[in-house]
Amino acid sequence: MKKQPTTHKQSVKAQIVTGLFIELASHPLSEIAIASLIKTAGVARASYYRNFNSKEDILNYYLDQLLNTNESPGMPTVWTRTDVTIKVTGIFQALEEEKDRFLLLFQSGLASYAFDYFSTFSSRNGIDNPFPWTDEYMPPFYSGALTSVLYHWLQTGANQPAADLAEHFISLLPDSFFVDQQ
Repeated sequence: MKKQPTTHKQSVKAQIVTGLFIELASHPLSEIAIASLIKTAGVARASYYRNFNSKEDILNYYLDQLLNTNESPGMPTVWTRTDVTIKVTGIFQALEEEKDRFLLLFQSGLASYAFDYFSTFSSRNGIDNPFPWTDEYMPPFYSGALTSVLYHWLQTGANQPAADLAEHFISLLPDSFFVDQQ
């Protein structure tokens, strides 16, 4: 993940993210009260509401920052084996650094949230036509497979280097996934 200069607003957001994960360690997301979250995060109620509308917004922000998703709206995605391998390697490396938090999402009953995050990433970030596929089942297959492999890899100790796992993951996908293989 690229390090950017920390502004006060980014610092407050980081405090809120940290507070949420501290709370998640002992409470389900649905039971985390905003009052408890802001106390744990050490921020004012106004700071919370100035930055986030919901606990789900915090999770989206966290994953967006973690995966360095500063892509411009409308930016086309090139679905070649090489380009996708590079992107998937970056995802695996970023989540390996945040292993405990990513696993906590699953252990907190938020596995469906992680699946949904990956499957709705493009539409939430204004990226038009991110997938070159016409089959409506390809995007959920890809995002589900990616999330499942990530979880399994992290849960079993992430013993395989991220780049090797990304190459292996990409090798398991059919040629029809890639514009240079069709």
